Amino acid sequence: MAASAGTSVGISVGTTGGSSGSGVIVIPNGGASDSAGAPGYEHTTQTTGACVRERIATRKAEAGAGGEGGEGGVSTKPNGDGGAPAADSADGEGGGGFELGHGDLTLLVVFDKSGSMEDPWDERTKWQVANESLMKAIDPVIDNLTLGTIFFPQPAGGCDVEPLTSELQIGYKTGRAFRSYWEQTEETRVPDGSTPLERALRQADLAVEQGCELGLLDDRFRVVLVTDGMPTCGDNPTAIVELVADWNLAGVETWVMGLPGSDSAKALLDAIALAGSTGESQMVGTPGALDNGLAAAAR
Repeated sequence: MAASAGTSVGISVGTTGGSSGSGVIVIPNGGASDSAGAPGYEHTTQTTGACVRERIATRKAEAGAGGEGGEGGVSTKPNGDGGAPAADSADGEGGGGFELGHGDLTLLVVFDKSGSMEDPWDERTKWQVANESLMKAIDPVIDNLTLGTIFFPQPAGGCDVEPLTSELQIGYKTGRAFRSYWEQTEETRVPDGSTPLERALRQADLAVEQGCELGLLDDRFRVVLVTDGMPTCGDNPTAIVELVADWNLAGVETWVMGLPGSDSAKALLDAIALAGSTGESQMVGTPGALDNGLAAAAR
């Protein structure tokens, strides 16, 4: 059953045994995929990128051979305290240089900018609070991070989501370059439109593949979802969760921040977090709780 505005999806989350040891997330959704209003987005659970698929196969083979990290698909790389840079640069698309942060963590932030993010929260709007919280979270560790952001919907209005490579999004950058670009373009982004979560995560899938090709998955890589409600664009909950589970098999964690208004989506958000090996979604009731959650994700 696809989500629609003002309704909650009945989600039963369970696991079935699988070779990875983490199981497959099962979310009954009435059987048929409902892609109404979502042309071009097939409901398939396989990740699109060859690099990610190869990485999953390698990790499964290592797990089968008794290597560490086989259970749950979680990266076993040490957190480190600064350490040596993962790399000085990597070749990006078009052959240009790509500068990495000096630490071992990449954050891909999937950021809800639907119309409801304009609702008030603590004398500001949810949009303002979430923007401020992300900047506060990255500032203390800014030189250690590589970051990118997919805003959804983007452009404003409707159910469309542009890829990470679009000028409407923020492609992978060092922490300082990311913050600078964020501040330069902040006034161009306003909350408007629906909540195309599946489309956003399919664009995130392409971004994870790009990160894989850049070598970012060789170190810690986290997807951080910040949202305030149910998907409203004919999204398939099963496809959403299984996509996140695929990332986790490649070593990618998914953190979920549920802002006020997301209570009806808690079962889905919890399933996403479970598939991403972070337990359950963080339902943040206060700006301080969001500050703490994003700060933890950035370390």
